[in-house]
Amino acid sequence: MTFDMFQEYIEEHILEGWKSDVELDVAMVTKNNGVQLRGLYIKSKEMNVSPAIYLDEYYSYYLKGESLEEIIRRIREEYEWKISRVADYHFKLEKFEYVKDRIIYRLVNYKKNEEILEDCPYLKLYDLALTFRWVAHSDDIGISTALVTNQEMEAWGISMNELLLAARENTPRLFPAQMVDMDEMIQRAGVCMPMDRSAIPMYIMTNRQEVNGASVLLYDDVLQTFALKKKTDFYILPSSIHEVILVPSDKIDNPSDLFTMVEDANRTVVALGDILSDSVYYYNREKNQIVPVTEEKRIV
Repeated sequence: MTFDMFQEYIEEHILEGWKSDVELDVAMVTKNNGVQLRGLYIKSKEMNVSPAIYLDEYYSYYLKGESLEEIIRRIREEYEWKISRVADYHFKLEKFEYVKDRIIYRLVNYKKNEEILEDCPYLKLYDLALTFRWVAHSDDIGISTALVTNQEMEAWGISMNELLLAARENTPRLFPAQMVDMDEMIQRAGVCMPMDRSAIPMYIMTNRQEVNGASVLLYDDVLQTFALKKKTDFYILPSSIHEVILVPSDKIDNPSDLFTMVEDANRTVVALGDILSDSVYYYNREKNQIVPVTEEKRIV
């Protein structure tokens, strides 16, 4: 069964014996870094929001042998879970006061997201863009967020500064920072590493949920406090939108090796939708400043 045939089957059978007062729609959705996914929308007249159910993942389950009946059951379950998380907001999104405490920011690649950035407020930071989202729900099971659009910002009647101030306050509160020693993480995972690699200390900086954790880079005092504690500046490797890796600058003789590490990971390990950047950044603890490592510094 092709993907198109799979979609047609789902559209024909998903509502049978389940819902009758809704409409179905399938649309291509542009996600982070231009990744295109096929989103199924189950629209109710009573709700002005409709969470997307991405059929691509379910088609992969079908290809692995999962039955169509089980897939339909899981799609319904996902819809019910998502709609229950956004239900409190479906009449309140028009007023900023109702979502003000749930506005957060997220770092993404600027070049790879130019199309999305045309429709949303953002701030450009070197080769990255700081975008804004509102959190519908966050718990141990999962996190539901949505991009803040230009249309919503206009309806709210707020400035970029107001949006940024809300995100600066909320993001560290809702998604607290955490530092993880990479050696400790590898040991807990039971992975054996060659001694020459483990000799260079590396630290993973993310948030406790480990979702969109690269944004921790912008938290007040987090980098500076850690750098002062370790008494060193750091190279910052943007391993994905979910975390960055900190490498003590006094342990690196040739920064060019770091570029190679990041580029290789982005080509072979990191999912396309999770790539943050091929760049390497440098944190100066005295200036409390992050700057990109220039091409000239790749050759020492």
